[in-house]
Amino acid sequence: MKRFFVWSALLLGLLVRAGAIDVPPDSVAVSFEVDGNAEQCEGFQVELRFEGQSIKPKLGNGYFEVPSVFKARRWSKRKRVDITLTCSGHSLFFPNQYPAFIQKGSWRLGIAYPLYALREYGYTHAFDRGTWLGYVIFDGEPGVVTFSSQADPPPGLSESLQKEQPNALNGRQRDIAYVLAVLNVNYEKNRDYLLSTLNSCLGRPRESPEDDVCDGDLLKFVTNLYWRGDDSLLYPLLQIADRRRDVLDDLDIFYADLLRGRGSATLTAIGQLPVDKQLIVCGLAADDLRFPSQGRDRVTALLQKKGSQEAIECLRVIKDQP
Repeated sequence: MKRFFVWSALLLGLLVRAGAIDVPPDSVAVSFEVDGNAEQCEGFQVELRFEGQSIKPKLGNGYFEVPSVFKARRWSKRKRVDITLTCSGHSLFFPNQYPAFIQKGSWRLGIAYPLYALREYGYTHAFDRGTWLGYVIFDGEPGVVTFSSQADPPPGLSESLQKEQPNALNGRQRDIAYVLAVLNVNYEKNRDYLLSTLNSCLGRPRESPEDDVCDGDLLKFVTNLYWRGDDSLLYPLLQIADRRRDVLDDLDIFYADLLRGRGSATLTAIGQLPVDKQLIVCGLAADDLRFPSQGRDRVTALLQKKGSQEAIECLRVIKDQP
């Protein structure tokens, strides 16, 4: 991902130097993309709210000039600026940003609809709070991305997918079921289809080749529905605990996130599993909890505090992780 950001910044810099984008000094070039594909930014607008004031910078063709208040300043950690960017009828609001981001350079403003949002930015959990994402990548600050979760479904998307769904096949059928579940259209039917598909994929021989149905996206789809608030998925997702790289490649991350963020509920559910499954769940979580910076100390403290049999066994597995 970091390599991708660096390449994008270099490419934009080459275009600027070549004259394809004429950006004056002390300006921010803003490009626009939808699901990773470059688009024209129609009706470009920028509004900055800072210290109770609305600031509308001077605009050019694909850029805005940095207002004088943001030039050559050292900022306290408490200072924040709210950014609203408008492109092609989409006004995206990014509150509480560091004023230091308002400096000469380049930004990538983007829209990510459900499939692209989950595949590219699902790691942030920002997508869990909406049906699609707006984002800004501050290329002047490598690797810095800020998100704007959008609650309202993209216009016309659910209608077009419902028309397509009866005749969709294989991976497309799976993808449509996931997006419709995110949009809360026939939620239980589409969720149950994804869960049964996941279990069918796990019924294949171990380490089977991925295809357009049984790949890593399928697990991401089901775990994302859990993070969106479907607690009924917790136990089924713990029941599938296994070490296999085909469909369950990121299961260790999911289990570690559960213990980091929802430890009490997770331990209660783990206690309902057979002991061998409990050990697999904790062993997988331990793979992603190798260092204190990954929340290892916080999780071990929780397990010590709980003191239940499953917590003691889980703690032993995590401590035994080399």
